[in-house]
Amino acid sequence: MNLISTFIVWTWLLCIGLVAPTTLPAGGAQESIIQHRRNNIGSPIIALKEFNLHTSASNNSSTLARVKAGTPVKVIKVWVSNESSNWLLVSVLCQNFDQLFYRRGWVEI
Repeated sequence: MNLISTFIVWTWLLCIGLVAPTTLPAGGAQESIIQHRRNNIGSPIIALKEFNLHTSASNNSSTLARVKAGTPVKVIKVWVSNESSNWLLVSVLCQNFDQLFYRRGWVEI
């Protein structure tokens, strides 16, 4: 009887050990907000007011360009700084004389 009892206990532990990991998430329980947002946005966001495009995610960085209201802006990355301010890395279509090009920069929100 002791042999059958031991066999049943080990079989039960083996089944739990093989079945329980299949219910756990492979990459972790939390999904990144940025990946979720990137999959849902197909078109750029339109700027509602003018803003400065900065070279880095800090208030004392230099300004790359002044973006006018109505310009399409594509969000690339979201950054939360140590000062509890949120920054967006954006790509903006800029015109310089006869040339159109994309410029990347940081915007504080």
